[in-house]
Amino acid sequence: MLANPDTRLFVHRIAEHWAESNEAPSQPEGTRWRGSWAARCARWVAYNCAGEEPSNPPTVSSIWRMGLGSVVHELLEPAVQAWLKNDDSVQIQEEMTVELGEHGHGHIDLVLETNDGKKIVLELKTINGFGYKMAIEQGQGPRHNALVQGSMYAHAIDADLLVLGYLSLENISAGRASKFGIDDIGTFASEWHYTKDEFTPIAEAEIERLEGISSAIYDEGLTPLDIPRRFSHFDPDIPFPAEITAPSNGTWRDGTEFGKVWQCNYCDFQDRCVSDNIKEGNE
Repeated sequence: MLANPDTRLFVHRIAEHWAESNEAPSQPEGTRWRGSWAARCARWVAYNCAGEEPSNPPTVSSIWRMGLGSVVHELLEPAVQAWLKNDDSVQIQEEMTVELGEHGHGHIDLVLETNDGKKIVLELKTINGFGYKMAIEQGQGPRHNALVQGSMYAHAIDADLLVLGYLSLENISAGRASKFGIDDIGTFASEWHYTKDEFTPIAEAEIERLEGISSAIYDEGLTPLDIPRRFSHFDPDIPFPAEITAPSNGTWRDGTEFGKVWQCNYCDFQDRCVSDNIKEGNE
């Protein structure tokens, strides 16, 4: 018999304590924004820069989902060390801290330097099974925020190549792999390569955007309500400078064009943003 929430004995205790031990780190002194904020809504960035408390803080289930990525990285650590022990063609540095623009910071998963002097940034991302299928089978590639974050990191250290690696939490089935011509490793792991010419304009545009938002809050004394609900310049889902007009459901509008994005329903400031939107007379 499936135990209902009131009669569970163990799993809720384990999950809750695990979530408590995986709280997000505090903002380092002297910095204003993180690389992990890449491609986020400008209003979300403004709320964070202003030190606002989330109206929709992460639940235990969302912390679990996001924390699985760290677990996978920890499991792979021995494999990385074993690889390096037997491969003298590259030198590697793990968890490199970098400055982004004037006030941003981030942590690169792996930086590799080859014997011929090439510098490579490797960012590993875990992803759910559906997202992985869309990336591989439908040719969508990595999610936009992963590309923007990785681009900023590669730009920060003047890398020659950015590699985005996906590790799926669910394998593509053997039948689908055969249908789409995917090899064994490709059923759960893939990577995309971006040259300096490709990642540099993405990085520069996003650093300028995040610096501008943070400066508006820190230096100009503006409030989050002064910052439009816009996304990054290269976002494939919402054309810049379109704005979210209904954060309750993610509706955006740019002149006569309109559409919806999924991000609003996963935003930890959604209720606050909806309330502010009503104050602004938009909903």
